[in-house]
Order: sequence, then structure tokens, then C-alpha cells
Amino acid sequence: MIQSGTGVAGGIELAALYDTLMRYKPETAEFEPRIAESLEPNGDFTQWTLRLRSGVRFSDGTPFDSSAVVTNLQRHIEKRSRTANLVTPIVDYQTPDDLTVVFTLQFPWSGFPYALASAPGMIVNPKAIETLGDDLATNPVGAGAGPFVFESFRPGEAVVLKRNPDYWGGEVYLDGIRFVHITGGPATYEALSTGDLDAAFLRDAATIARAKRDGVDGYEAVYSAGETMLMNNGVKVTCQGGQPAPACDGQADGVQVATSPPLSDVRLRRAVAAAIDLDVVNERVYGGHAKASSDLIWRDSIWYSGIEGPQYDLDEAKRLVEEVKAEGEWDGTIRVSCHNGNPEWGTAVATLLQIAGFTPQVIDQRDVQQNIADVIVRKDFDLACFGTTISDEEPFFALNRDFNSALSGNAGNYGGYENAEVDRALAEGRAAADSEGKQRAIDTIARAYVEDVPLLVMGASTEFVAFSDDLRGVEPTVGTLVLFDKAWLARG
Repeated sequence: MIQSGTGVAGGIELAALYDTLMRYKPETAEFEPRIAESLEPNGDFTQWTLRLRSGVRFSDGTPFDSSAVVTNLQRHIEKRSRTANLVTPIVDYQTPDDLTVVFTLQFPWSGFPYALASAPGMIVNPKAIETLGDDLATNPVGAGAGPFVFESFRPGEAVVLKRNPDYWGGEVYLDGIRFVHITGGPATYEALSTGDLDAAFLRDAATIARAKRDGVDGYEAVYSAGETMLMNNGVKVTCQGGQPAPACDGQADGVQVATSPPLSDVRLRRAVAAAIDLDVVNERVYGGHAKASSDLIWRDSIWYSGIEGPQYDLDEAKRLVEEVKAEGEWDGTIRVSCHNGNPEWGTAVATLLQIAGFTPQVIDQRDVQQNIADVIVRKDFDLACFGTTISDEEPFFALNRDFNSALSGNAGNYGGYENAEVDRALAEGRAAADSEGKQRAIDTIARAYVEDVPLLVMGASTEFVAFSDDLRGVEPTVGTLVLFDKAWLARG
């Protein structure tokens, strides 16, 4: 299993099939063991000892042991999964016995349990990995230790799971679960409303607002900075054969060099932020239903301390644009990139930038993967629609990925931002043993964000798992992952 494993990307299905080592309990804001029996740190959070429950087996009878855990976590690195950043801090694995794994981290991280409650904590049977090969993703027979086992998969239609009679956690109440794909939030919600579905994953703001107006029960996750405008601060590229030019002209293969896009000038990043009226974007792009805000931390987050983001100021935006243009090295051109999943975003943003004196070139209506490839792989963009998705349960995973200059040019920090004070705050926040220490670090980062504008937060994002009136016993964990092992239907 090397998928991203979030609620929006198959994580709910994967958790039903594989279960998780740890679980986040929103009621207590604590992580608790699941397949794990315990997870304990040393004094400075650089070493963690995982103890597994005795007697747990994969559905084909293979023991669930420490070597399976190590194989899976290392596989995230080898296969470059989208959650590999959760595993890369591990620099050493020790397995003193079949039920124990000792992880040594490259830096102190008090939030490490988050990794084992997320996709890396969904452990696949190594025997299935070996025997099934490329068929594992579509036919994972005997691959999991979760409450359900694989029955069938029809691409674009449905994944069908049935009850695991030998589940380690005891009786599973549902006979099975059928996960179906329905395109679009409105159609998905309609299927829930008519009784065709018992649960529905919703992500678009208008449909979530409708479900709440209708009094639908469910579990909601709100991510700070879930909607962002990513800016190219001068991201580093790795040269190969003199490409990409002109940054790599005359450079040896493998050399990393910083690019020089327009937004490497902090004045233009500030101008972009000042030019964007978030209320206008909310109306034109999200129908007025988005949680529009430029604050790095959403106001309802447990980490919000009142630090406001950059403010809309058209006169200031115009002044900064004219100031940079007058220097004669930039003609006002800026590329605006997005995708067909957010079809109005590019036009709305470009219109506001044009009013401020920019000359925007819109690159949109492509699929999501093309937009991601331009940003992450080719690193060829000026500004792009994106998302930082800072979660309350472990804010430093997302913050470290998008703000830590030590990661520039690698899997994280897609915009190439560099700030030594922010790097120190990230290290202190990751290592903090209490919420006060974490809050100080987050506030330092939030203030630097306002000053440097490495990206522009356009709002928090919401994901909502909506339930029918009959569905009971579903338990949430990290993000919008939900667990169905004790779920049941009230109807006869």
C-alpha cells in the first residue's frame, strides 16, 4: 500500500482493509494504540518504541509482526509515496523481537504518532506484497489485518469488502461495505439523501453547506490553509543536460540552482497578496460558501492566536507593481496556474491581478496531475492553486513540508521559501512536549508568513463524511479518515 491514504484519496477504504497502528481521538486530542499495544518516546522524542499486540494476524493467517512494520515504512520511501515525508525522519529501525520496533529519528518529533495513525500505519502483509506484485493494488487478497477483507474491485465503479471473521478487534457488525464512485459533490449528496448511500465523502463547500442546512450528521475536518496560492519564491532545480534553461546553462549535472521567477522578489509577493480580494474569489469560485481568510491558522483551530494574514489593499498592490516595473527588468507578466477541478480559480485570480497592474497569463483547465507535476516535478510555475492543509492533530507535518528551507528542492517546500528563523521555529515546534511550546513556534511561523508572503492562504478547507440517519458507531481518526469496525445500521 503506497497510496496517499487520506480521506479524499482512498484512505477510508484502506483503513477498513488494513486497519492502523494508532488512532487519533478527537474527543481527547490524543493518540491511542490500535493494532499497536503501545508507542512510547524517549526523553527528547528522538526515539520511539512501538509494541504490537500479541496474536494479531493478517487475513491469510500470516503473523502481524515487527518485520512487517519495517518493510512497509521503508516501502513508502522506496516507492516515493505521497506520505513518504512522514517516514523520512526515521533514520534507523531496530526489531529486538517479533512484537517490538524501535525507531530513531533524525530530529526530535513529539508528533510522531501521527505518522502511524496515517497511511504509513496501514500495514500490508509482506507476503502479499511479494506474491501479488502489481496486482496488490487491485486484488489485495490476504493483504490486510483490518475489520474487512477484499471481495471485488471494478475500476470506476465499486470496491467491495466483506466482514473479516478473524478480526483481532472482535466482532465486526456490518456484513460488508461497498465503496462506490460518484462524480461530483451534488450527485454524491443526492445519493445519500435518497438512501442509495449510508455514508458520503463531501469536499466542495456548497454541498457541505447544503448537508449542514439539512441537519445531516457526520464528521467534519477543517484544515487551516487548505486553499492556498502557492508562489515560486525561487525554487531550486536539479540540472541535467543544461536543463531547465536558463538557470542550468553551463551547470554540471546534479547541481542544484535557484530559479529567478518574478515572485522571488518579496515586493511582488506582497503585491499579489494585496491584489487578491478573497471575498470576490469566494463568490466567483466557491459560490460564497468557502471559509475565506488569509490567516495561516483558521480562526476555529486550536492553534489560532489571532495573528491575521496579509490584507487586501489595491492601492498598495498597484504601488508595488509599478515600483518593480520601473526598475526595467520585469514587464508585469505573471503565470497563473490551476486545473479543471477548480475551473473558475484561474480567471478570478487573473482578473484581480490585472486590475493591480500585473499582466497575467492563465494556464488552467488541465487535469490535477498536470498542475501538480508543474509545481512538484518540473518546478515550472509562478503562482498556482494548491493547498497546505494544516491539521490540528499534527500541524508541523504540513508546516515543515511547505516552510522548511532545509527541504527546498526536495519533496517539500514547493515554493523554495527560505527563512532561518522559521527553520528554528519548526525544529522547536516539532520537539515541543506541550501545547505552549508548539503554539510559540506556530506563532513565529505565522508572523514570518505575513512578512515574507511565501504563499497566500485563501481559506481553510473542509472535508465532511456525512452519515445517513441509520448509520451508527463510525469512529473518526486523523483528518477525515473514519473507522467502520464497530459501525452498524439501525434499520432492520
